[in-house]
Amino acid sequence: MSAFSLAFIADAVHRRGGQERAAAEVISRIAARIAVTVIAQDCDLGDGVRWIPVRAPRRPSVLRTWAFARAARAAELRANCTITNSIGAAARDADVITAQFCQAAFTARFGGIRGGSGLRAVYQRFAQSRFTVDERRAYGSPRLKRVIAVSEGTSRELQEFYRVARERIVVIPNGVDGSVFRPCASAADRLALRQRLQLRTDEFVALFVGGDWERKGVRDAITAIAGFADTRLVILGSGDVSAMEAHARKVGAESQVVFPGPSRTPQDWYAASDAFVFPSRYEAFSLVTLEAAASGLPIVAHAINGTEELVRNDENGWLVPVGADALREKITLLRDDPARRARMSAAAVESSRRYGWDRIADEQLRVFEGAAAGMVA
Repeated sequence: MSAFSLAFIADAVHRRGGQERAAAEVISRIAARIAVTVIAQDCDLGDGVRWIPVRAPRRPSVLRTWAFARAARAAELRANCTITNSIGAAARDADVITAQFCQAAFTARFGGIRGGSGLRAVYQRFAQSRFTVDERRAYGSPRLKRVIAVSEGTSRELQEFYRVARERIVVIPNGVDGSVFRPCASAADRLALRQRLQLRTDEFVALFVGGDWERKGVRDAITAIAGFADTRLVILGSGDVSAMEAHARKVGAESQVVFPGPSRTPQDWYAASDAFVFPSRYEAFSLVTLEAAASGLPIVAHAINGTEELVRNDENGWLVPVGADALREKITLLRDDPARRARMSAAAVESSRRYGWDRIADEQLRVFEGAAAGMVA
């Protein structure tokens, strides 16, 4: 085992969600090679990783992030590790920051957090401004040696909004486990899977996976499939089901949309579907697009961070303008042309191969080794 040790600070490290799962995949791999202490509210990695639990109130979010950072600093001192890696501004400062989001870019390009009106809207604006201030402080710390950006787009945002020097940034994307997320081995397996998930065997199934449904364009996805014969949209994850059901009724898609909720086996839904529809307005590099590609699903998405690197038009999917009409056009092509769909499915799997978690973990470990050696490029 290496002579240096790593303190890893994040709100949670587990195999659910996005950032949490990315952290779990990397930490579980590098913990066999260096000593790792996870400082988090929740961690399910088990043996091989030391966990120092940190307690903070869940709400309001501004108090939660402040209390967590304060408690994490005390835990970091107790851990006495060589270097510290933080997910964004989870820590007040760190030797290495992994950028899975950019609050300033999110605010500038999307308007930041959405939700409600009146006092709630005022609080949301205040919270977003505080999160941006926290990130700006973390990225401006003289302690910072390296930043791991999960996409080229995120790297550009860090330079533009936080003035992070390009030479301090290393772009290492998120990854995917191809042994978990993969197409069905046979037509018979796929048929059985659809039956188990209560999906009709003769319909075209478009899949969306994620939360924060307003930002991620679920309304457009619902509108895009409205009225299509033998077409279903599966919305997997947590969100405002009643609002989306109301929208589906409004556009005439109420019988076409299903809401299974969160799933501990999302790979089953990917394998049972025909296409992945992901009209999110902002991401750093979404795990779900990588999982969809590894599962053989052509991707219909917008040109945002991550997808612009993964998706190649008319090969493994399409990058389309914002709006339901553009989504509908490409969904129609996939629904009506099984040969095209099969070709793009194979290309999607191939495009996912360079994102294996073993490779991603190796690249991150090299960044930590450089930081531990006091190297600044």
